[in-house]
Amino acid sequence: MYKHGIIALLLLAARNAAASCVHNTSLKPRAEDGAVPISTFGYTGLTGPFNWAGLDAANIACSTSRTQSPINLNSSTASKLSTRPTFSFNNVSSAEFENLGTTIEVLATGTTTISGKAFTLKQFHFHSPSEHRIDEEYFPLEMHMVHEAADGDGAIAVVAVLFEIDAVDATQLLKAVTRNIDKIQRPGSKTETAGLDFAELTAHLRNAPLLTYQGSLTTPPCAEGLTFIVPQKPMPLDVDTYRKIKGTVKFNARYTQNEAGLENILELGCKAVDEAKKAAPEPSSSTVESVVSPSASAVTATGTLESTLASTVAHASSASPTTTTTSCSSSQSASPTAAAEDSVTLVEGHHCIAGACVKRPAATAAKVRRRSRWERY
Repeated sequence: MYKHGIIALLLLAARNAAASCVHNTSLKPRAEDGAVPISTFGYTGLTGPFNWAGLDAANIACSTSRTQSPINLNSSTASKLSTRPTFSFNNVSSAEFENLGTTIEVLATGTTTISGKAFTLKQFHFHSPSEHRIDEEYFPLEMHMVHEAADGDGAIAVVAVLFEIDAVDATQLLKAVTRNIDKIQRPGSKTETAGLDFAELTAHLRNAPLLTYQGSLTTPPCAEGLTFIVPQKPMPLDVDTYRKIKGTVKFNARYTQNEAGLENILELGCKAVDEAKKAAPEPSSSTVESVVSPSASAVTATGTLESTLASTVAHASSASPTTTTTSCSSSQSASPTAAAEDSVTLVEGHHCIAGACVKRPAATAAKVRRRSRWERY
């Protein structure tokens, strides 16, 4: 389940992507003074997921990797765990509760053992709406419990718990977490939770069917190599708690990614735009007039364009992994600094975090070295 290769940790990448999903792990250690980091990325406009690769060269996997998260979970994209992991989380009288700007995070401890390998719980944070979907269905809230391998090899496992609005039941853990949420409305602020009892959550994880797949960070630098475990059934969420969380995080869900092994959704869309531009007729005075008063020929041209776009998407979806060239890359040739080279792990075409590398075609690896920005259309 875990591939051990010659690969360095993405320490600098995670450092550049302040307040990423791996905060409080070796990839993104806590500040010595305990200061709460504030995210340098976001979910809207130029700081949003469509331009994460343009924010920093270290984020190139966000727009090129073929193993990205989140995904739509179904029988073809995820498998059911045959051997159930063991879960043991430590109850506490209170825990540090932080606002990272793009999410709210609770520092917690515990151990999850997957196929004999122990992972230590470092923190859990929230995404609203859910990032993962099950058979196309989304949920109002998702909690990521971020674990790091206890043996120090840097492998990351995330237990992603989904929540559904319930008019009767509620998950008491969430109510305790959000007791003082009004005190962390400002990014960079922190407070304490009420007492945390994980018994209800642990029982859910021990009984619900569990789905698993190999994915990536859902925030920059989008590095590959994470093991996701997702209970197939959601836990109950009362409206008041949901409103507290949503009112603080606003919106912080990355869009659904392509299935593992298929072309990155951004490159796929970029190719379709290129083909559409090539198929579009040159602008003329008659074209401008047709915009004001559409003619039959204009409608025909539109149909042709839509047909071309559809065929482009279909062709790109079935393309071989070696045919990943695209004219969507920046016309400026990137010259990565030593820091950028360290932050983007490339070992004979690999690009991932410790523990689970995915082999890249040589041509793709070369492209990753030279691309640093994403040209917006």
